[in-house]
Amino acid sequence: MNNTQTRWIWEQPICEEIFRQKYCLYGEQSAEEVFTGVASEIASAETTEEKRRHWEGVFYQELISGRLQPAGRILANARPGSPMKNYNNCFTIDIEDSLEGIYEALKDDATISKMGGGVGFDISKLRPIGAKLSNGGESSGVISFLRIFDQSAKTIMTGGQRRSAHIALLDISHPEIEEFITAKKGEQNKELTQFNISVKITDDFIKAVKEDADWNLVWKGRTFKTVKAKHLYDLLAKNAFIHNEPGIFNADTVERYNNGWWAFKMDRVNPCGELVMPAYSLCCLSSVNLASFVAKPFSADASFDFAAFERTCGIGIRFLDNVLDATDYPLERIKTFSRDWRRVGLGFTGLGDVFAMMGMKYGEEASLVLAEQIAKTLRDASYSASSDLAAEKGSFPAFDAEKYLQANFIKTLDPELREKIRTQGMRNVQLNTVAPTGTTSLSMGQNCSSGIEPIFALSFKRTIRTGRGDETRTEEVSDYAWKLWKSLNGKENEPMENIVVPEAFVTTLDINPYQSIDMQAVFQKYIDHSISKTLNLPLGTSFEEYKNLFMYAYEKGLKGFTTFNPEGSMKGILEYSGKKEEGVHRRVAPARPRDLPCEIHRVAGGKRKYVVIPGFLNGTLYEIFVLDDTDGKIGIDDDRKALVRKAAKGRYDLVFVNGSEETVLEDFTSAFNSPDASLARFISMALRHGTPLQFIISQLQKDTNFTDVERCIARVLKTYIRDGEEVITSDRECPECGELLSFRDGCVSCFSCGYSKCT
Repeated sequence: MNNTQTRWIWEQPICEEIFRQKYCLYGEQSAEEVFTGVASEIASAETTEEKRRHWEGVFYQELISGRLQPAGRILANARPGSPMKNYNNCFTIDIEDSLEGIYEALKDDATISKMGGGVGFDISKLRPIGAKLSNGGESSGVISFLRIFDQSAKTIMTGGQRRSAHIALLDISHPEIEEFITAKKGEQNKELTQFNISVKITDDFIKAVKEDADWNLVWKGRTFKTVKAKHLYDLLAKNAFIHNEPGIFNADTVERYNNGWWAFKMDRVNPCGELVMPAYSLCCLSSVNLASFVAKPFSADASFDFAAFERTCGIGIRFLDNVLDATDYPLERIKTFSRDWRRVGLGFTGLGDVFAMMGMKYGEEASLVLAEQIAKTLRDASYSASSDLAAEKGSFPAFDAEKYLQANFIKTLDPELREKIRTQGMRNVQLNTVAPTGTTSLSMGQNCSSGIEPIFALSFKRTIRTGRGDETRTEEVSDYAWKLWKSLNGKENEPMENIVVPEAFVTTLDINPYQSIDMQAVFQKYIDHSISKTLNLPLGTSFEEYKNLFMYAYEKGLKGFTTFNPEGSMKGILEYSGKKEEGVHRRVAPARPRDLPCEIHRVAGGKRKYVVIPGFLNGTLYEIFVLDDTDGKIGIDDDRKALVRKAAKGRYDLVFVNGSEETVLEDFTSAFNSPDASLARFISMALRHGTPLQFIISQLQKDTNFTDVERCIARVLKTYIRDGEEVITSDRECPECGELLSFRDGCVSCFSCGYSKCT
C-alpha cells in the first residue's frame, strides 16, 4: 500500500460487512468517509489551524493505506459531530472494602459501561466470605459481589451496541482464592459470563511451588488458612486447562517494569490483558498493520521496510496522544489521572502473515530474529516520537526525569535515547502494547492475522452477530496472506485439496506451544505494557504438559498468560473449515530440531533384552528408539546424559555429553531389528502427533500375542504417565505386581513376579 492511496478496496465481502456494521454508525457510506471523520476529529487536538490541516492529511493517509488501525472505539465514535465522544476501549477502577465503596464502584462501572468501555479491577481488598463485618455480621465474599457487577454488565448495553467486557483480579494469597479459581466452569455453570478472571501470581508463590512449601491465605494480616502452594498451582492449572480460566497475571514481573514506579502500582489490567496499569487509567489503543510493510511478498527478495514502519510508529504515537485530548472521559478521576500521565498503547497486527509472506515459519529461529528487530523498532520509534512530542507540547505533567530514567524498562533503552529523554522529556509515561485486534484485523486488515497471533487458519468459519438480539450466523473467510498467495500464483479458484501449501503457512494448531511462548517473550522484552495473546493448545495436550507450560511462561518473563483448550468446556467464535460435530482431529507434528535430549532404559522381557530410548521435545515425549540387545553387544549405559542427533535423513547418532565433551555413537539406529524399528516408528509418529500415552499403552496391551518388545516398550512408556492423567487399566496387567502380562498359547505370565495362569 502506497503513501498516496485515495480509495479503499475490500478484499472479501465479510471484511466490508463487519466494517459497515461496527463503524459506519453516523450515516457514512464508505470507509473513506469513516477515515475522513476520524482523521479530522483526532487532528482537532492540534494547537493551530495549520497543524490541524497538516496532521489531518497525514492521519488520513495512514488510515486509508491500512498502515494504522485505530482501536474500535476510535473507529466507531471519533467524528466531529459524534454524540458518543468516548474514544477509549477500556478503563480501570478501584473497589474499597466497604458497602459504600462497593456500590460507588458499581456506579462508576455502570457509567463506564454506558459510554462503551470495558472495565478492569482488582478485588483483593475485599474481605473474604465469612469474615466479620463492623455490624457483627459476616461477609458474603468477593464472588457474591462480582455477581452483582456481572448482572449490571448484562443489563447495560454499551452505547446501544454491545455489553461491557470486564476483568477481575484476585491475589494468590487471598483467603477466597480457591473459590475464585474454580468460580467459572465454562458451559457447565455459565458463571460470571461478562467477566474474565485472572489470578495475581508473585515470585514468592512460584518459589513456594518449586520448594513444595506451605502458602498462607491472608487478609489484613490475619491468616485464614494454610495450604500447599502446589495445591493452588495445580488447582489453577486444572481449571484453566479444562475451562480456559483463570488467566495468569505475574504481578511482580509487571511491577518490575513500571515506568511510574515512584507514584503508583500497576496492579490491574484491562479485560483483554494488554494494558497493565493502576486504578483510574484507560486504554488508548491503535495498531500498525505489519503486513503493509512487506515488499515483494512470497519471493526470494521479500523484505520488511523498517524505515516506513518507523515512520508510521511515530505518527501512531502522535495520533494516540491527540486522542487523549479529543476524547471525553467517563469519570473526572480518570480524566485527571490520564492527562497527568498520558498513557497510550501503540501495538501491531498481522505478524503471522508477515512471516508467511517472508517465507518463515512462525516460531522458528529466523522468525524470532525478525520479531526482535520489529519489536525494537516499535519501541525505539515510539519513545523517540514521544520525546519529540514533549519538546513540542510539553512532557506529561507528572514527569520527573531522574525518577523516570531509574525505571527498569527505561534502563534497557539505548544510551542515545535515554539522553534524549533526559534533555527533552517524555510526553507519555508508557507507550506500547499488543492488543488482540480481532474486529479491526478482520475489517481494516482484510482479515490479516490478529495481533501477535499466528495465522488462525488458511480459511475458517466465523460466527457473526446479526444484530438481532443474540442471533448469529457463520461465514467462510480466508486469511489475508493466504488469499494474496493464491492470487499471485493463479490459485484463486483451485480446490484446497489440489494445492500444495508452502511450508511457511503454519497455523495455530501447527505451532509448538513452547515456540508460541518464545515469540511472546521476544516481544515482551521490548513492550512496556503487556501483550494480549491466547495460546491455543494443540489437540491432545495432556494436563502435565499444560502445567509445564504455565511454569515456562513465568520463567520466560511473560506478564500474563492465557490459554484456550479446543477440547475444553468453552467454544471459541472461530471454527476451522470442515470441522464436524463428530470426526477425527488432525494435528501436524512440531518440527524436530537437530538435537533432542533422551533417556536410556535397559529392559528385560522374557528371553530378550532391549535398550529403549525415548526422546523429548520441551519436556514432552516426542519419539522412541528400540534396540535388541539380547546378545549384550550394545554398550550403552542407562545412567548417562545423552542426545539423539539427526545427522542426516534416516540417520541418527547417539551423543553422550560429559561437560563440554561429547562422545558420539554414530548411526546407532542401524542396529534396529526391522520389525522392532517399524513398531518404534509408528509409536514415535503417535507421540509427536499428540496421542496420549495411555492410549498407546492400551493398544500395545491389546495384542493377543503380546511380544517381549511390546511389553518392554509399554513398561517404559508407563513410567511417563504423569499426575492428572488417567491411567487406563486393563485385564492385561498382572494382579500381583501390576506389570504387563505376556499372552501365549492360552496362558498369561508375568516375568517380573512369576505370576501365571492358563485357561
